[in-house]
Amino acid sequence: MGPPRQRLFAACAPGLEPVLAGELSRLGLAARPVPGGAEAEGEDAVALACLASRVADAVSLRLYQGPSSGLQAARREAWRRFGEAAPLAVRRAGGASTLSLDAAGAPLFRRGWRARVGAAPLRESLAAGVLLFCGYDGSTPFLDPMCGSGTLAIEAALIAARRAPGLHRRFAFEGWPGHDAARTAHLRARLAAEAREPPAPIHASDRNGGAVRLAARNAEAAGISAWLRPARAEAGAVIPPPGPGLCAANPPYGRRLGDDAEGAWRALAALLPRLAGWTLAVLAPERRLEEVLGRRPEESLPLRNGGLRCRLLRYQL
Repeated sequence: MGPPRQRLFAACAPGLEPVLAGELSRLGLAARPVPGGAEAEGEDAVALACLASRVADAVSLRLYQGPSSGLQAARREAWRRFGEAAPLAVRRAGGASTLSLDAAGAPLFRRGWRARVGAAPLRESLAAGVLLFCGYDGSTPFLDPMCGSGTLAIEAALIAARRAPGLHRRFAFEGWPGHDAARTAHLRARLAAEAREPPAPIHASDRNGGAVRLAARNAEAAGISAWLRPARAEAGAVIPPPGPGLCAANPPYGRRLGDDAEGAWRALAALLPRLAGWTLAVLAPERRLEEVLGRRPEESLPLRNGGLRCRLLRYQL
């Protein structure tokens, strides 16, 4: 008899719910998108989501989901099973309630490799969601010509290397009563065995020398500096690796508009002729700066980046 199936809720950035559900499905869980994240069920569901999800920001074990009349009994059972291992979270909506237990213990987007954050950091989980939305799996070249602190490029390298983001972290569920440490260790070993050398080049550059140095430090902290060496270059002058592949960029906007946002988009437009056949993904503000590119995107996905409304634009060049 195998271990009991677990039900969970994984939270993510608004707009990425289908991407997260797809990722959890590829991990072997039965998952579906819901507002704010995804619900999933399966064996080792909590451990798999915490160890291997790149898009989730938080993971909670669902202890009860049903009529509010059954909540009190569910609470008593939860106290019997877990005592004070972690605070229980209750959510009520109409006549229904859910009872959950935080399985991660700390935000999952904190991978542990950031040496320092810049003025407007892109969450690691959002960066991974952008890449997975575009179908990136590391089998084709990657380019970020405006890399900043390197978040998109580092997440691309980790995807390409098939390195699960939570392998070297300890999570709240590992301290729960009755936790099977040997089973989690086996799961960690199985995920670690999937690692590989990235099969295609990963390039990152920025016009700002300080950003390039920070990206290099972050790449080293993430353990992927052998595959990613950020360079200083103007985006409009970058020579991409032989493609086609994925070019992803997070030009300045919002709090970073003082960085000459229109100039950044003009530089991106100058790069486009050298990206024939590539997919281009750009995080764009609500302000229509993409008109500078002179073409319409195939897809536009509303997102939030650090509380700011933005859109993920996907082009097939």
